[in-house]
Amino acid sequence: MIEIPYDRNTQKPVRKQGIIIQEIGHETLLYDAQGKTVHVLNPTAKLIWQLCDGAHTAEDMERTIRSKFSVASDHDVSADIQRTLSVFADKGVLAEKL
Repeated sequence: MIEIPYDRNTQKPVRKQGIIIQEIGHETLLYDAQGKTVHVLNPTAKLIWQLCDGAHTAEDMERTIRSKFSVASDHDVSADIQRTLSVFADKGVLAEKL
C-alpha cells in the first residue's frame, strides 16, 4: 500500500470519474471499469467516499463521521480517514490531483 500524506487542512480528495457504484445491503461496491477492479466499502468508507467530492478536507470528514456514527471521543478517527484515503489512492479510485 502506498502511503499518501494528506494535509487535512487544505487538500480535498476527489473521486475519479467513471467509477460505477452499486449498493448491496449494507455494503457499497465500487467498480472501476478502466482498471477492471471491484472494491467493497463498509458504511464508514462509503461516507468517506461520498465526501471525496473536492469540497471536503479530511478534517471535515472527521466532523461528519463523528456526527453520523457513535464514536468514542478518544478514538483516532483522523488516522482511520487517512488510512481509507490511502487505500482509495492505492486502488486508483481518487483523481490524481487533489
